[in-house]
Amino acid sequence: MNILWVIVTCPTPHEAVEIGKKVLAKRYAACFDVVPRFASYYFWPPKAKRIEKAEGAILIFLTFPKYTERIKKLVKKIHSDKLPFIGTLIIKDVHKDFIRWMKDELVS
Repeated sequence: MNILWVIVTCPTPHEAVEIGKKVLAKRYAACFDVVPRFASYYFWPPKAKRIEKAEGAILIFLTFPKYTERIKKLVKKIHSDKLPFIGTLIIKDVHKDFIRWMKDELVS
């Protein structure tokens, strides 16, 4: 069974924690991690020639594929950015005991 990381960039670690707690409370993810982001570089406004720099955090949810759309919908609803980055990575070869724990933690 595949497990996914759902990755969300956030403007602050505080916002990442708040979003994480709301997703966890719905039991759409078994757990989440917040990784401080030292720098992110991008053009702003779009198509501009000026490069902007921002700090923030990367929020990582551990979940099953069937919950990703629920997570995306909730994150988009509560995230402070109009267009937050939300992506997924497939995690393979997870130990069966860990998968069993996840199944027990998430909503049906």
